[in-house]
Amino acid sequence: MFDFVRKPTLWKAWDAGLDEKIKSRGEFHLKSIQDLVVYDMLKEVQGQTIAEIGGGDSRVLPQLAKQNTCFNVDTFEGAGNGPTKKSVFKGVKNIPVFLGEYSEKLAPQSFDIVFSISVIEHVPTKDLDNFLKDGLRVLKPGGLWLHAIDMYLEDSPDAGRQRLFERYRNWMKHPELTPVGDVYEGPPKFSCDMATNPDHMMYQWGKISPKLIDLRQRAQSTSILLAARKTGASPQ
Repeated sequence: MFDFVRKPTLWKAWDAGLDEKIKSRGEFHLKSIQDLVVYDMLKEVQGQTIAEIGGGDSRVLPQLAKQNTCFNVDTFEGAGNGPTKKSVFKGVKNIPVFLGEYSEKLAPQSFDIVFSISVIEHVPTKDLDNFLKDGLRVLKPGGLWLHAIDMYLEDSPDAGRQRLFERYRNWMKHPELTPVGDVYEGPPKFSCDMATNPDHMMYQWGKISPKLIDLRQRAQSTSILLAARKTGASPQ
């Protein structure tokens, strides 16, 4: 799967009452959308070893930890406006490293699922290859590689975001990955069926990062959903 999160997918999660399972802390915004669609894909998982990359104050891990062995791979250094205080969740162990630095604290083929929410857009372009390689290193054969990635979209594709979008989409062609579902072949251009960050949240976020006000006034804040399995036998 590689596509933007679209309204039917989000509304399906609402119809299933998943927002009651992972209640957002604060107002509804883009991460609330991402939480719902990611949790919708993982809600039936049991007995798996799961790593959330950059989970911070995770909304999804506490639910997954009820039936799985879960890890929050986060340094808690405030990257991407994330938390600086370690989160403590029942059944979740923190691993204070960055994916992409090939840390020994993340053993090879140790996770059935590696996922992230609103993280990959903060990974510098020069580090994306190492992020992917390290992720495949720690993922078991048959394991799930699942990510919700923020992306601003305008009426016409921005050249810089087009290149970044192609980098993400090219992961679906990696010889060690098999897409889960369809791969969207179109351009990174906004359409009305896409789920988006509410305007009042864009306005409030502009107060936190004034340099992004102009972009947020002319663009929509959307999310890519990327899902693939590592080639090889499925985990037991």
